[in-house]
Parts: sequence; structure tokens; C-alpha cells
Amino acid sequence: MRFNFYTVLIFLTLACNSFFVGANDADDFLAALKNHYHSTTSIEAFSLTHSYMGRIDPYQSWDFAAPGRYQAFKITEIDFKNQHYYQNVVHHNTGGLYFDEVHFQNDSESLRYERNGIPLGKRAVEQSMDSFARYKNLTLMNLDFFAVRPLLALSNADHIEYQSDEISGHTTVVQRNSNNVVMEYVFNSNPLRLLSVSNKTRNRVYLYDDYRTNQGHYFAHSVVKHYNGDQAPSFISRIESFQVMKKIDAEKLRLPAGYTRFSKEPDQALHLTQLGQDLYLIADGTARENTLVNVTGDSIMAFGAPMRSEQARQTIALIKEHFPHHDIAGVYVTHPYNEHISGLLPYAEMGIKIFADNYTIAAIKAYPRFAREIDTFKFETLIHGQVMDNVRFYVLENARSRRQGFAYFEQSGIIFQSDFLEIANDNTIPDILPGYSKQFIEFVRSEGLNVTRLVNNHRNNAISVETMNRAYLANSM
Repeated sequence: MRFNFYTVLIFLTLACNSFFVGANDADDFLAALKNHYHSTTSIEAFSLTHSYMGRIDPYQSWDFAAPGRYQAFKITEIDFKNQHYYQNVVHHNTGGLYFDEVHFQNDSESLRYERNGIPLGKRAVEQSMDSFARYKNLTLMNLDFFAVRPLLALSNADHIEYQSDEISGHTTVVQRNSNNVVMEYVFNSNPLRLLSVSNKTRNRVYLYDDYRTNQGHYFAHSVVKHYNGDQAPSFISRIESFQVMKKIDAEKLRLPAGYTRFSKEPDQALHLTQLGQDLYLIADGTARENTLVNVTGDSIMAFGAPMRSEQARQTIALIKEHFPHHDIAGVYVTHPYNEHISGLLPYAEMGIKIFADNYTIAAIKAYPRFAREIDTFKFETLIHGQVMDNVRFYVLENARSRRQGFAYFEQSGIIFQSDFLEIANDNTIPDILPGYSKQFIEFVRSEGLNVTRLVNNHRNNAISVETMNRAYLANSM
């Protein structure tokens, strides 16, 4: 293409009209920005309520091939001056699993507890005293006038890149902070509004829309977040209310009556304990992860794989230590959630067969972490009602996972299961039990299973029949 003098002149004219990058323009814009947000700079404590939908991990979904979204409702209170925070978040997870979690930080401690009793029961977990900074920064990105505070703190435009486009009416400001984090802010010029913030370093994009006045403050009520370059929104948030406070109610910064602080068990080494004839439990003192070992002749089958490869290797080593003349023939998986399949690789590397229903096997074959090794995995499909070595396998459809199984040891009356019935390690009965948990209990009763104990793959390896029956009486969703 050939350019004559007039073509070049027109091009330069358009360019000059589109972008103003002079130092004076940038300083003027910063001044306008500070004037626009002036009323918010004195806020020292506030309460924010927002609802949102988050993307469900495919391997936490009802169907790994068609993941959906979960719903959540969050109330956050931040006190900048005292560095206190309080947050209550309610999650409605797959199938009706209901979490009602609270965490807070005061002058001396940072704690987390769960009101519904899943998964912590009446125990509070200690958090790092760095939690205030973390949750403050996450919360501030939900409000446009807090998101721009790093720009408002600048004395001049010397340390920013500035562009103003007259055609689109947008102004772009790029800042590199003291931690080398690069942030890009895009504003609408008339009226002045924040449109987006891009954290270039962490690959996160925040989109702000639906500006309106609430409690005397004008801000965006819609915030859509894209993390890690995802085209589909990672979170879709709706600001329900914002209110300036003097300070957080002291009662919210204390652990409620009836809760105890949880200190980790000093013994976190794995131990093997006999539960019945040829049936053993492998767990540490926290019961965070539990594996059953069934011995038949010179063959062994493990029930439940740990979440991490390291612990899977420790489990395999412990089995071999106690049964040096036995072969591990298989490992049983109840359903294809991350925490139940992510530790399978050490088993596969040893040629140990994976036993599961056909849906779970299909999910494992599609699991991204196993892409390079999946051709070496060996599988055997289990069907509903199948009996093998005095263990009866059940495969059910429910609202938690498209297919979900459990194993019933006919001689001992022990059930090995995951997620059908989640009871905290202190056997607290949830206030609200998922409907699929009640359906599981009803199925166990309808089959006439003579149950003595339920062993969960995670958290609790000693759920009694009495605890199961009490849980059935809880409210359900």
C-alpha cells in the first residue's frame, strides 16, 4: 500500500486526537480521579454484602464433563485502623451441601469455624495472622473506589503509563507497584467510572458495571472476575449492600460458646490398626485421610486413595511393611472427585489395578493430571450389587455425583464411603444435612445392611450407627 502526504497527515491527526500521553494530561487525570473518589478516602471500616456464582471444578461437579456453578453469599467487615476483619460466607455446593463458614482476626488471634458442623464440627482452626492482609486485598477488589486506591496514593504521574482515547472515551493507566506487580486500570471518561482492572502479574481481570447509589455511595454493583486467562467468568458477583462503620462488633471477633480451638494431633504418622478379621485401617491421628486394607489370601485391596502422591506412597510402604509377602492387587475409588483420585498415580506406577464404576473410570481417564501416564493405568469395572471377596459394592445415582459408590464388608458390617454422609471428626450433627445423605441412609436401611461402623475416606473413620441415625433427623436441603 502506498501512502501520500495527505494519508499520513490524516493518520497523524487521528492518532493525536485519540491518545494524549503528556505529563500534564496524566497529572490532570490523577487530580480528577482523586477529586472523584475523595469522599471514600476517609473510610476506615465498612461492611460489604455480596452474592456470587463461582465456577465448579469439573472434578467437584455432578458431571465432570459438564461442570456448573455454585452459589454463595458473603458478608465481610473490614477495620483498616485496627487490622481486624470478620467474614461469614455461605456456600451452596453440588447436591445441596451447605457450608456456613466464619473466620475473623482480632488483635491476638485469627480463627476459622463452621456453623453448620460440616466439616469442622465444633472445632475452630487457627489461621495465620497474615489473614487480615489477604482477605482485605481480596475484598477491596469488589468495590471500584477501593480498587483504585493505589492510584489515589500517588503524588504525581511519574510512575504510571497513561493513555487517553477520545474515540472510545476510555483512559488507561498502568502502574507497577513496589512488589513489581503490574496493574492496568481502564476508566470511562464521561462520566468518570472504573471499567476494569487487570492484574497483569497474576493474570486476573475484574470488570465493573451497573453503577448506582447505595447508602450515599456511588459504585459498581456488578463485578465479573476472570482468573488465569479464563474466557468464561471465574466469579460473577453482585454487590447487595455497602455500609460505612465505626468498628466491627466485638462479639463477631470472638469464638462463640460451644466451640473449642483445634490443635493438630502431635502424632501425624500413619498407623495400621486392625478393625476386623483381615480388615485394617490406615490413618494418622487427625483422621484427615483414611484407607481400609482388606487381606484375602496372599492378596490385598486398598479402599480409598490419599489426596497426595506422597501420602499414597507412604500408605503403600506401610502396607508392604506389615504384609511383605502379599501383593496389592487393587485400589477402590468411590467417585471421581479431586480428593479421591489425585493420589492414584503411585498405585498405577506399580501396576496396581483401579476398581471403580464405569463413570468414575471414564472421569479418571480424562483427568488432566494423568494425561501423560493414563495409558499405563489398569482398570476393572464394578457394577451395582457386585460381591468380591465378601465385599459388596454399590453404585448409586445421587445429587452429589452422577455415579457414587460405597463398599460394605459383609463379615464385619463396616461401610467404606465418601461424601454420602459427611460427619465431622468430633461427630457433631449438622444443622442442615444434604438430601442425598438422607437418601443414602434410607438405602442402607432398605438393603437391611447390618452396619457396625462407617469409615469415611476423609475426616471421620468411626461414624457409629447411632450417629448416622441422629444425622438422619437433621433438617435437609
